[in-house]
Amino acid sequence: MGLKDSRSKSVSQHVLLVDDEDQMCDILGEALAHMGHRTVTAKDGEEALDRITKNTFDIVITDINMPRMDGLELIRHLARDHQEIDIIAITGHAMNYSYTDVVSAGASDFIIKPFTLNELEAKLARIIRERSLRKELEHLAIRDPLTGLYNRRFFKHMARKEALRATRYRHSLFLFFFDIDHFKLYNDTRGHQTGDELLMRFAEVLSSCIRRDLDMAFRYGGDEFTLLLPHLLPGQAQVVADRIRQTYNRLALAPTCLSIGMAQFRERTGDVDQDIADMVERADRALYRVKHELGGDQAVLDEEST
Repeated sequence: MGLKDSRSKSVSQHVLLVDDEDQMCDILGEALAHMGHRTVTAKDGEEALDRITKNTFDIVITDINMPRMDGLELIRHLARDHQEIDIIAITGHAMNYSYTDVVSAGASDFIIKPFTLNELEAKLARIIRERSLRKELEHLAIRDPLTGLYNRRFFKHMARKEALRATRYRHSLFLFFFDIDHFKLYNDTRGHQTGDELLMRFAEVLSSCIRRDLDMAFRYGGDEFTLLLPHLLPGQAQVVADRIRQTYNRLALAPTCLSIGMAQFRERTGDVDQDIADMVERADRALYRVKHELGGDQAVLDEEST
């Protein structure tokens, strides 16, 4: 087995090596470390699945013939439950397994022993390029190009996901609807570029006022924005909304200000989609009340959410 002298320029990956032969794991682990990747080992498919429940991996490199759970069964498990992981299968029994069999099971690529480490490096580089491209395309599909926040389509996906999680684990979930009051006047008198800059600054306000890796901000459309916030009490939700409104007001972007309508997710119908629609409707009603009854620049929690 040979290896290029220069390190791979690919982005470092977290790789799980699955093989019941310690020597093979040692050789591959040393080679992958030289390429700049981090590795963990497992002796068979069952141990690999246990590792995956406790850690996040980018790529799995697995032998086919192993005790307890073999490589093909492991590949099928990963293809079903961990589609974010790419898989390279390795076997010394080329007569028993075809490329089509392995890829059909869910592997990204297939290597037959004996192989060179340069061959493995080339296959890894291709997979890493494809992973980067997928991430870029996913980013473009779920992000608003102006503000960088998540878009309305992704809101629908995440609202359902968070509602199901809130139902399963019995924790709260709040939805905030934002409307930038007098934005049309601001946009018309100062120009669309200045209006776009205001939207970007508001997106920065949202991002700075919410909990990283827990709350999620979305551009719902035009000058409308939303937040999904789990694990809050009604009083805490009000504090977050007031903090966002006050932070925005300190930007002094007159005559604009914020109207905020809030609602808590409730299990009512047994149909999560209907219950999400109900939450959206209640948040929208609260927003309407702020704008048309209270004069704007306030945050109101839907009465059924208290």
